[in-house]
Amino acid sequence: MQPPSCTPAPPEVWPKKEPMDMEMDVQPTGTEPQPISAIPDTLFTTPETWISSLPMTDLEVQFYYRGKEMCPAMTVSNPHGCRLFYGDLGPMVNQEELFGPISLEQLRFPSTEQINNDKQRLFTNRLLDVMDRGLILEVSGHDIYAVRLCQCKVYWSGPCAPNPNAPNLIERQRKVKLFCLETFLSGVIAHQRGQSPSLPQFDIHLCFGEEWPDGRPRERKLIMVQVTPVVARIICEMFSGDGTRSFDSSSVRLQISVPDIKDNIVTQLKQLYRLLQTHQGHDTWPLPPGANVHLPTALHAQ
Repeated sequence: MQPPSCTPAPPEVWPKKEPMDMEMDVQPTGTEPQPISAIPDTLFTTPETWISSLPMTDLEVQFYYRGKEMCPAMTVSNPHGCRLFYGDLGPMVNQEELFGPISLEQLRFPSTEQINNDKQRLFTNRLLDVMDRGLILEVSGHDIYAVRLCQCKVYWSGPCAPNPNAPNLIERQRKVKLFCLETFLSGVIAHQRGQSPSLPQFDIHLCFGEEWPDGRPRERKLIMVQVTPVVARIICEMFSGDGTRSFDSSSVRLQISVPDIKDNIVTQLKQLYRLLQTHQGHDTWPLPPGANVHLPTALHAQ
């Protein structure tokens, strides 16, 4: 069954009605997590600086032909997302229906020159020849969506996939949610509280021209693309040690509006920051990769 938060959200209504009172679990004062004393200058000392440092919209894209990496991973820092395509036709003004918005980063599939097997190269080229219009990876509201424009059928697996063990087709011209940040953060918090045995999945796998998942390994597929939300990888790396801890709480009836998705994301990030400060097994927490999380520049389409 598809996760509830991965289903399309209902249309927003403004102004929103104030809800009735709701119960919230409030942590007793005596059990409030205590930050590490004398946090070094190299650490984020406030939730605001930590949250602002996270690359919320960055994507890492890796191309595979029959399991072989065809080029270095590309980091897309465009806040709108990117378009995966093959050929020489780029986006055009007033032609968004053909090639998508011109504001997207343009990532061209690698050529087949490095493929030694003649049959593999032939079949791969057949698929690439119908990828002129491409596949759009759209970042919206801290979530990732896909829109298929190309003729080549695209199947996928990932956190929001409706069928984890059966092929999931991205229908043409339909917007499909691939990743939900709110659901991911809830999973990390549940894991840190000992309510989940593992950290949540966040990698997305796109298979072009063949059904996926279908029981066959990714290494057997002609064209696979792995998409990683960089913020999810960074958070998982921070909490990947043995840091599970329990929390005592009591139920207190408070008069608070039901949070919307933006409220949930902010609340979850604050909770992760507190958990990060009290995380066991690490004396100090360094900055995420690179100063102020300046990740490698994305490779532009050739």
